Amino acid sequence: MVSNDEIKRRLAEKRSPGRKRTLTGDDTLPSDELKEKFREKRNKRENKNPGYLVCDNCGGYYELQPGESPEDFADECDCGGKLEHANSLDVV
Repeated sequence: MVSNDEIKRRLAEKRSPGRKRTLTGDDTLPSDELKEKFREKRNKRENKNPGYLVCDNCGGYYELQPGESPEDFADECDCGGKLEHANSLDVV
């Protein structure tokens, strides 16, 4: 005799043959799989608009490219000012 959980697991595998999905007893995905799914979504969203590095002294800025992060750059501008990350450029 096959348990309901086993039937659910087999059905989930048939729906997504390339990806193994395991369901917990209450028909939800395990927390590790959910975390990975949300992490992928967040990374895609962040890579679409990684933001800008803005100098607090001279006002110069650099638009981060997809895949770049503020940690990839020095914290100091060529003028000696401090570079800070901003999601958008504020127009005064």
